[in-house]
Amino acid sequence: MRYIRMKNRNHKPIVCTGTVLAITILAFNSFATFVIGWQQTALAANMNSSQEWVSLFNGKDLTGWDGDPRLWSVKDGAIRGQTTEENPAHHNTFLIWRGGSPLRGKLKDFELKLKFRIQNGNSGVQYRSKEFERWCISGYQAEVENNPGKVGFLYHEAGRGWLVNVGDFMVIDNGGNKNVVGKVSDVEALKEAGYYKMKDWNEYHIIAQGNHLIHYLNGYQTMELIDEDRVTNPDDPKDRKGAAREGLLALQIHTGDPMTVEFKDIHIRHLHSKYGEAVLLFNGKDLNDWAYNGDEKNNKWTIGKAALSPDDPKLLVAEAGEGEMINVVSHHGESIDIYSKKPFGDCRIELQLMVPKGSNSGIYVMGEYEIQVLDSYGRVKMGRGDMGAIYGASPPPVNACKKPGEWQKYVIEFQAPRFDANDNKAEKAKFIKVELNGQVLHEDLVMEKQTPGGVTGREAPTGPLMFQGNHGPVAFRNIILKPLLE
Repeated sequence: MRYIRMKNRNHKPIVCTGTVLAITILAFNSFATFVIGWQQTALAANMNSSQEWVSLFNGKDLTGWDGDPRLWSVKDGAIRGQTTEENPAHHNTFLIWRGGSPLRGKLKDFELKLKFRIQNGNSGVQYRSKEFERWCISGYQAEVENNPGKVGFLYHEAGRGWLVNVGDFMVIDNGGNKNVVGKVSDVEALKEAGYYKMKDWNEYHIIAQGNHLIHYLNGYQTMELIDEDRVTNPDDPKDRKGAAREGLLALQIHTGDPMTVEFKDIHIRHLHSKYGEAVLLFNGKDLNDWAYNGDEKNNKWTIGKAALSPDDPKLLVAEAGEGEMINVVSHHGESIDIYSKKPFGDCRIELQLMVPKGSNSGIYVMGEYEIQVLDSYGRVKMGRGDMGAIYGASPPPVNACKKPGEWQKYVIEFQAPRFDANDNKAEKAKFIKVELNGQVLHEDLVMEKQTPGGVTGREAPTGPLMFQGNHGPVAFRNIILKPLLE
């Protein structure tokens, strides 16, 4: 893959010199008047006892935040970072959230929502970061600047540099190699949809859980990363070339031309660590990690870029490219089912899919329990065979189906059946939760038995992920599995 280097940002290694440190020490007397209220006990209680959203900014002053008082202030209910020719930033500098005892402000797994507005220059939202000198930060950074197509990308400040471009799904392996394995969105389509509002208020939604990071901007997904790189030591400020599982939250002022950036409505929600590390089941390049359920001479699964056929809206075509597995068939029974070689038990599955008009497929969790895939767009009354149904068991309460040819997202949490020492079923399988396109369709749905048409036709404590291929054209991408820890 070719990685694009943008030319209008001066991302260089950050060095806080002794001179700069001396300047900051001289500024400390004035900083003493800057209010730092930690609010540690209240925040820690809220974040450790529930998953409620907690506000990190009171809209009045910089209570709980720490930064250069020459450059950071509160005006009109927003945090303002501002430099001028007379009052410049001599290096990249940050306003750091210091609240959150007992983690001393460090955040692990969380969701963050905040609004920003930038008039000129560029900035960023730092998370899981570390402070290597006073107000000097290294770590993950969500880009802030007036540049559609770039704002929303992921950078590693004072570390590994550029990470994930807007629109990309990337995996960084344990050797630090960056691999684009798919797409989460089309950059030109994002621009056309107006995903970013120039010099106006925009909202970031950042999700960090284990090795899995996602950015949304004004509701549009801009990037996704599974970071399997070596995990750095959170207590060593010099250890910056690798992944991070915890760290500080901070807001950036970038050195250079005069700039003004504002932040408000900063809320965070702690995520309990009930999942293991994310695993990508499909590498976007080949089907070596998958097997077929049937005569392979009938296989029609291939790799490419899925699109509706220009000649027939009931068909898919595989255009040149990578990142998507596509069942290119024209009629029922033409292809075969495909399943992952990797088995699993209790898990969370996240994936995207596309169906053409009228097509039919299925997702078999553990190879035996089917969630229906069907073009049900526009249907009013939903049945047990419609999109989002647990096939034959429970219809979806609402129609969350998108138009044919659009990418749709399933999120599935599943509990495998339990068996005793004599292999007798002691507890039934259960769909803990099923979401389609952000809409919850099923919760705590107990499965009396397996769905017909699975890999083995038998229930077991573990099994693969299977996609039905003998019913109609369908495409899948960004297939992620996380084991459930509780």
